[in-house]
Amino acid sequence: MKETIAQWRERTRQEYRRLKKRARTRWETLPKFGTARIALLALGMFILVALVYLAQSSNAALIARDLRVKQLKIQDIERENAQLRYEIAALASPSAIEQRARKLGLGPAKHVVYAEMPWIQPSPNELMPAFLPQGQVVTTPQTFETDTDTLQELLKLFGLDSLTHRVNAQGKQ
Repeated sequence: MKETIAQWRERTRQEYRRLKKRARTRWETLPKFGTARIALLALGMFILVALVYLAQSSNAALIARDLRVKQLKIQDIERENAQLRYEIAALASPSAIEQRARKLGLGPAKHVVYAEMPWIQPSPNELMPAFLPQGQVVTTPQTFETDTDTLQELLKLFGLDSLTHRVNAQGKQ
């Protein structure tokens, strides 16, 4: 067994020497690393750095352009809002409302009729009890009687007075 181990060691040493010799010959056959290779490597690195710089600057330019476009849109919308506010103010002015009302055939009231409806109005105690004098309670009568003259006036005002004649005629039948 010692002989086989010795033979094996001898073979591995010979194989190692042969591989070492082959590696030296290959290393020597490789071209020398001269100034041309250094220049090409430097040029490649320069190109790589330039490409990264151009990519970043073009991206910054695109973002700046998008920002400018959005700022212009905001200015246009603000200008449009200002124009619409002006138009609203012009249309909401009393003189413009009066002109539109006259075009529609509306005008000042010729005959005003006031109707008292106490069943609709809450008592003053319910409206503002804090403003009443201490201890004073105001009560309003709860009546649901209608004044026929006032009702007739209201119906006449709205052009419904002929309906009351019909209803009264139907009630008498």
